[in-house]
Amino acid sequence: ETLGQISAGINHELNQPLAAISSYADNCRQFFLKGRYDDAAWNMEQIGELTDRMAQIGVQLKAFSRKTSGEIEIIPVHGAIDGALEILSPTIKKNKVNIVIDIDPEDLEFFANHVFIQQVIVNLLSNAIHAVETVENPIIRIVARVNDSMAQLEIMDNGPGISKENLDKIFEPFFTTKKSGHGLGLGLTITERIIKEMSGKIIVETERNGGARFIILLPTPL
Repeated sequence: ETLGQISAGINHELNQPLAAISSYADNCRQFFLKGRYDDAAWNMEQIGELTDRMAQIGVQLKAFSRKTSGEIEIIPVHGAIDGALEILSPTIKKNKVNIVIDIDPEDLEFFANHVFIQQVIVNLLSNAIHAVETVENPIIRIVARVNDSMAQLEIMDNGPGISKENLDKIFEPFFTTKKSGHGLGLGLTITERIIKEMSGKIIVETERNGGARFIILLPTPL
């Protein structure tokens, strides 16, 4: 059922940029015919950006296509974070985002499915990168600690934060504050469901000084 939801989410996200690309391509043809080459070039740039985002969705699909039994196993928190950062490395560099990682203890582990938890972290980091797009010194902090019998992983950004109105809707299906074509196909609804299926919990808060904080709690063998 979770994979079905993920497929529906990815399909939803692919349809948006595809429709936009079709529109931009048509505009481009019209501008060329009228000799408006600067406008045509701008439309081509938009097509390029949209295809880049579709390629990122392809990375997600590739990860989910790996053979996985859905088994829960002991996963190093550092390993899951490093895998997600590797996937997002080009986007992080392009947006000049400073990533700060603080894991204590360094060998902290949690019970999770290695494919799903990595994709959950990719989704939350992608949202955080989007949130800091207009910030002068974009910073994303990833903090992991032990909280009773749970591993607590927090992803915080210094963006504008989430309004109270949106906080109440954020886990609803297909809810987004992003422009069309900016999603990565793994919505927060699916993220929440995946975490619940791994006997965990996800919470979202707005920081007092602005920015969003996503908290994941998963069982730990410690």
